[in-house]
Amino acid sequence: MSQLTINNVRIVGMSACVPATVEDNLTLPIYKDENDARKVIASTGIERHHKVDENTTASDLTVAAFERLLQDLGWDSQEVDCFAYVCTSRDYIAPQTACVLQDRLNLRNDCCVFDLPFGCSGWVYGMSIVSSLMSHGTFKRAILVAAETNTRNRNPRDTAVRPLFGDAATVTALEFSTENSRPMNFMFGVDGKGYDAVWAPYGGIRNPVTPEALEEKEVSPGVFRRGIDMIVNGMDVFGFAIKQPPHSLKELIGTFNIDVETVDLLLLHQANKFIDEKIRKAVGIPAEKTPYCLEEYGNVTSASIPLTMVTRCGEKLSGNELHCIACGFGVGLAWASMEFYAGGVKISDLVTY
Repeated sequence: MSQLTINNVRIVGMSACVPATVEDNLTLPIYKDENDARKVIASTGIERHHKVDENTTASDLTVAAFERLLQDLGWDSQEVDCFAYVCTSRDYIAPQTACVLQDRLNLRNDCCVFDLPFGCSGWVYGMSIVSSLMSHGTFKRAILVAAETNTRNRNPRDTAVRPLFGDAATVTALEFSTENSRPMNFMFGVDGKGYDAVWAPYGGIRNPVTPEALEEKEVSPGVFRRGIDMIVNGMDVFGFAIKQPPHSLKELIGTFNIDVETVDLLLLHQANKFIDEKIRKAVGIPAEKTPYCLEEYGNVTSASIPLTMVTRCGEKLSGNELHCIACGFGVGLAWASMEFYAGGVKISDLVTY
């Protein structure tokens, strides 16, 4: 059992940016008729998603969200001691996108910056890593970005994935504090034998890009893919998602003696409404304490939990302290759960790019 407790770190601000272009699943051209689209919406809960254009990257969305949050917090970029960028759709194979963003965001030259190429569990993993670094007291202020441009690495003619995934960037501001700061508790897990449940077969060192990898093929009726496209094996992901996330949350609850009656918010990776409802019911959290944003934004992988917090929980998080538990799960196959308290958080208005 892998667990972690972090003290003296709190969330002080959050922001998010989504592309201005919206794709409505009901009118996607990949469907032969409207009934097919309605079936997908009914089974996933995803009605639409936001989509970047071919010239926009996750780092571009990040800059917009970062600038808005620092303005709202009254922070100077030179005050940021640590900057972590959780994203798999990086600008370049090398260097790390965090290095590029250090200059674009006017961070100090001695700021600690790094990429974390996690997928759907990325915000929780990122929170554990950044807060661990901060807990020593040397880093006073930190920024955790969770961003993804899913529509750039998934085939637009793949009916299995196009209706599900959207694009977004989120920014979480963290501060070291020894006053009125409750601990953050974490549980982690991974099942690497399922690595190919969500993956891109070509484009890395093991399978470099070849002419064949760029050829589009119809792998099943209505499903077109190239070797460089992200593939989601639906049944493998479903089997994993209804088993491991609730088990992880139950471990978290049991290990840290959490009274679920005191939990104000259950924050789940926004994968699929049916799956998330299975998880919610398994851990006994009421529906009114489990917010969703997937109907509007789809699955935005690592950005999904913080995007839910910004777009659905802003008023609550800006008020009195809330007792929260969260679970991210997916690519890897990796999962991570956490318990934390949040109140008086500055939630910026949603930015569109």
